[in-house]
Amino acid sequence: MRTVRVALVTGACLAAAIFSASGAIPGRPLDDSVLFRRWFTLLVESRCYARRVLPEAADGRGLVVWAAREALSPHDARWMRRMELPVLPALPSVAKPWSVNALSPSPVSSNPADLRPGDLLVYNRQGAGAQVIVYIGPSQITPSPTRWVVYVDQGRPHRVPLESLQQDPAPEWRPEAGNPYFLGIYRLEANPGT
Repeated sequence: MRTVRVALVTGACLAAAIFSASGAIPGRPLDDSVLFRRWFTLLVESRCYARRVLPEAADGRGLVVWAAREALSPHDARWMRRMELPVLPALPSVAKPWSVNALSPSPVSSNPADLRPGDLLVYNRQGAGAQVIVYIGPSQITPSPTRWVVYVDQGRPHRVPLESLQQDPAPEWRPEAGNPYFLGIYRLEANPGT
């Protein structure tokens, strides 16, 4: 009985953290942009736990395209079977028939205080091209107050606390306005009519 009570309390705390981080209000239906961000961040984080490597998500940009496409897919039983999700969320699918092509990254700022779950931290390191790190916020898989980012290295996604990235020993990875390699924070937005 104690285990069930702890699980319920933990689940309620996690739901409250996710709702507050996503801007949703408990008890009200989630709009498509909130649903998209929730699915997108869950899918990005889920790749850190997956056994198989996805060649199409072998770098940050590929991971973003894959997670965005899958977040916009109908989440039916067939879809669930082919996904490697460590948890099965009680979230409806995104209702609008968006395609990945309808999404475009809009610049937000270069201040980490402006981050919202699903935002992209974009870097341009010489010789390496543009690189993307996804801010997922609080985990939907392992409840904690920690705010997480996911990056891809050598084809494998890794989840680290945002604070670790901000104090990275290699200054070119710090998301700071003064970092010449940090291009800023971008948010995936749906273009109306696409």
